Amino acid sequence: MFPIIVRFGEFAIHSYGVMLALAFFIGIWLAEKRAVEAGIDKKLVSDLGFWILISAVVGARLLYVLLHPAEFQNDPFEIIAIWRGGLMFFGGFLLALVVGIYFAKKNRIKVLTLGDIIAAPIALGIFLTRIGCFLNGCCFGIPTTLPIGVRFPKGCAASYSPVGDQPLLPTQLISSLFGLLLFFYLEKRRPRAKHGELFGTTLFAYGLFRFLIDFVRYYEDSANYLTNQIVAVGVAVIGFIILYRSAVKKSD
Repeated sequence: MFPIIVRFGEFAIHSYGVMLALAFFIGIWLAEKRAVEAGIDKKLVSDLGFWILISAVVGARLLYVLLHPAEFQNDPFEIIAIWRGGLMFFGGFLLALVVGIYFAKKNRIKVLTLGDIIAAPIALGIFLTRIGCFLNGCCFGIPTTLPIGVRFPKGCAASYSPVGDQPLLPTQLISSLFGLLLFFYLEKRRPRAKHGELFGTTLFAYGLFRFLIDFVRYYEDSANYLTNQIVAVGVAVIGFIILYRSAVKKSD
């Protein structure tokens, strides 16, 4: 709805970038608190946060480029122009997950312990960044006649799509609400949670939710849709396995 918050000549502050930065800094703050409670040096968490941010952006861009090579044939330097859009969440998620596992093993931290620490920050990140998507007008849903339909103004990403002149399902806000509810659930469950339970819950819940919400999210490219659906199922399965092992394990 408001892709640009303020503009100074050629320089502009984008709403999505602001929400992404807010999600990052609040997430790091919360993760550091949880790390101290778990007896882990909070500096390790802040270092991990830096690498996760970098890997998430790089992974999200790489997956988009791999699925849309034609957009970069004329000017390969456009690959680095991420401020013009073209990021895929699961690309960033997968690369950040690999980097996080490597970081945990390198610093001799149990992967699931680290996962439990960052579970709530991940949920909070979903809540905040999807608000950024709504303000940017991207990641929108299919046309709808429901009262919750939103007609995005010109200048938003939605306005450039073939369905941009119709009321659209605000899948961004639905996803944001999901992230907020998941965050509250994880925080309430945290004092009694078993080892790996919070991380497993996050992966399973988000994977399942993403698989379902994508049925009503608008996609111009079937490759994007199929890739996201496959990864979403994979994430949910991994989360379920972690939850199952956490439930049957008698002790940490």
